[in-house]
Amino acid sequence: MVWKQILKDLRKEWAWAFFYTIVATMITMAILYLSVSFSSVQRQSAAIRSFIRQNVVIFQMKTVQMEPNPESTAPAHKQQQNPGAVLDYLQHNLSADGKAGSFVFVGNDGYVDEKYTQILILFGQYSTLAGLHYDGDMALFVPEAHREDAGGSVTISGREIEAVTNAGVHFDLFHPLYYMESGDPLLSDTLILCTRDFQTVNKMFPWWGLSGEVFGRMVLVDPSDAEIEQLQKLFYEQTGILYMGSSTEDFTQITTSASIRAHRLYILFYLMSGALLVILLICNIIRIIETHVAEYTVHHLYGAPIRTIRRRVGGFVLVLHILPIIGIVFVMFRNEMELWYVLPLCMAFVAGLCRFAAVYAGKRIGTMNCLQNLRRDY
Repeated sequence: MVWKQILKDLRKEWAWAFFYTIVATMITMAILYLSVSFSSVQRQSAAIRSFIRQNVVIFQMKTVQMEPNPESTAPAHKQQQNPGAVLDYLQHNLSADGKAGSFVFVGNDGYVDEKYTQILILFGQYSTLAGLHYDGDMALFVPEAHREDAGGSVTISGREIEAVTNAGVHFDLFHPLYYMESGDPLLSDTLILCTRDFQTVNKMFPWWGLSGEVFGRMVLVDPSDAEIEQLQKLFYEQTGILYMGSSTEDFTQITTSASIRAHRLYILFYLMSGALLVILLICNIIRIIETHVAEYTVHHLYGAPIRTIRRRVGGFVLVLHILPIIGIVFVMFRNEMELWYVLPLCMAFVAGLCRFAAVYAGKRIGTMNCLQNLRRDY
């Protein structure tokens, strides 16, 4: 009987229910998309604060207009750094005692089991910056998708290396010029090699020219001015291009100030949209009850207990709000969004709305009874 009344109420409000389903789904998904964006920015912000706290210095290529020195007659080959000196610099500064760090992606060309598509090599201090800690000169961290390999050893390029543990589900890779967030498909099948011995790893991957790629992402952790100048000079002698060191704090103030303001506006919009959506939901419930309160009262006068009226109103509100949830599930499924933890919260919220509607309808009918003396046994 109650379900027949609920379906009857729904048929009366079918146009509003259809419109309401579309609008509520759009607003809710917009809020979810903004929350995902905010979560990503929040993770980047945490990494930026960590880099600033550790005084990480990055190096950027500077485009400058420079006139050639006519008095310089040195042959070009004499302006290039001795390759042996470069390897010595990398070996020393990417060690446990050095202050440098870098990372390189190496494709899996038969170096390791084929279930890993690539190898991420973290040199020197970069493993600490990425939140991976280990003892010794070399260690492996497996991705969360292959955590069964943790605790054993993995043979990579003919060398057996201990797999300390899995990197964790929240592992991400941050560089002020580059960011790969956790959950990225490229990280799910990536084996992570941490090392403080550059020359050994360089011999393990002889075809990749690791020294050149290492320089492109080089950072220094809490360096002195002399150490920054030394690396800038080495950059220029190696490539003939001027690279300048800048702290993460200075870099982010220049490059991210606009995006920080934009995301503050996103947060404000997120809070205002959520509050407005709740207010509109409550107002819509009150509007529906006020529209049908006379019908509910007549139903009550003809013998329906007040609890039946409450179930009728609560069931109608439940069906009305289940439709947007179905729409949200459909959109999440089509976009492969892993936000299923939101569903219990949505269901709890809908249950609260149903409770509110049932209580409000009961009190509204009770008010009419008291004013018009419609029923003595209320």
